[in-house]
Amino acid sequence: MNDTIDCTLFRAHATARLRGDTSEAMRLALQIGPAQRLTQVLYLTALLTQLVIEHFGTRPDPCDLAELTKRLHDKHFGADASFNALRAEAMIRIVCGESHLSGEIPFSEQHGYLWAVISELAGPDLTDAQLQALLDAAEEETRSSLTDAIEATICTTASEAAE
Repeated sequence: MNDTIDCTLFRAHATARLRGDTSEAMRLALQIGPAQRLTQVLYLTALLTQLVIEHFGTRPDPCDLAELTKRLHDKHFGADASFNALRAEAMIRIVCGESHLSGEIPFSEQHGYLWAVISELAGPDLTDAQLQALLDAAEEETRSSLTDAIEATICTTASEAAE
């Protein structure tokens, strides 16, 4: 996998989505192939983490979280009756340490919930400098996570071979 190309594509796609450039976002989304989907979810999770920490810290206040959940419900449920705002809330809680909730959201739905929360937290007033800083941090976290996962796999494989 060439993570530089993947992160560049993910970054361009995120920029288009957050700037409301629907046609460019769609064009870029079509370039993200099945082999890149898991890496994109990792990238979006890193982006979400940056936004959650910025808005809520590492332990969101339950009242603030409930307010966001209601906003997401009001914004999305009318347009999409299958939207479950509690799943969107779970995405926030997952990045704040409640990883057991990830099993409650089908992988095929995580992408949509990630974008719902990212878009809501980023908001329309995000400056170019703020956006670039968020994307830089997400890219660094994605690379770090991928490197850690690869190293853990190599170490596990090597220790199993030694046994």
